[in-house]
Amino acid sequence: MESPLYIGLSRQVALRRQLEVVANNVANMNTAGFRAERTLFEAAMQPGGKRPNDQIAFTIDRATYTDLRPGGFTATGNPFDVALDGDGWFQVRTPDGDRFTRDGRLRRDADGQLVTAGGFPVLDDNRQPIMIASDSSVLTIGTDGLVSADDQMVARLRVVRFDDPQQLRQTGDVLFAADPGVDPLPAPDTRTVQGKIEQSNVQGIAEVTRMMDLSRDYQAVTRMVEDGQDLLRAAINRLGKSA
Repeated sequence: MESPLYIGLSRQVALRRQLEVVANNVANMNTAGFRAERTLFEAAMQPGGKRPNDQIAFTIDRATYTDLRPGGFTATGNPFDVALDGDGWFQVRTPDGDRFTRDGRLRRDADGQLVTAGGFPVLDDNRQPIMIASDSSVLTIGTDGLVSADDQMVARLRVVRFDDPQQLRQTGDVLFAADPGVDPLPAPDTRTVQGKIEQSNVQGIAEVTRMMDLSRDYQAVTRMVEDGQDLLRAAINRLGKSA
């Protein structure tokens, strides 16, 4: 196959990956605590062309990273909803180990544990689940994460941060896992805001526009590849007839 077709195919693969990432962002634009993902690409130069020193550029899907800009806050009036004002993360326990999230849609489960919307226990500053008595009528969460039920202190939410948040990777359900050997740090500068939730940081109009641009680019590259194949077939047919 000729080099232009290889170049077109590499670009198609990269554009398809971008479309998948943008489509996932759009699908989660209303998901509380969601962080948009972005793709990183680079050009790989390889020998090619008519002259010995000519090079051609292939597009390589290098990595995906998370856009960690905060989302806006929405007031709910629900005392179990908590937003984080700062760079901190809630620490929660899952069957696969501890995870981190910005989704503060909390609730009390049937066992009295304070859990996330997905049912995972939220941890206190001793890394233990937080229990809320079933007969409690007033839940208060202070800006320092102190949880009180009927004016009685229960626990303090464990809110942590990371020196390099890009070491976190999304694992689904707005949960993030830390790389092996990466320990969370205290986040004293992060305030907990009761009665609000943090929305997704996806900018809907920008993402939809990006998706439309990517779709047009993909169609253009597809036409280029098809035209290249047509030229190659025509050349083969011409050579076959002349033989």
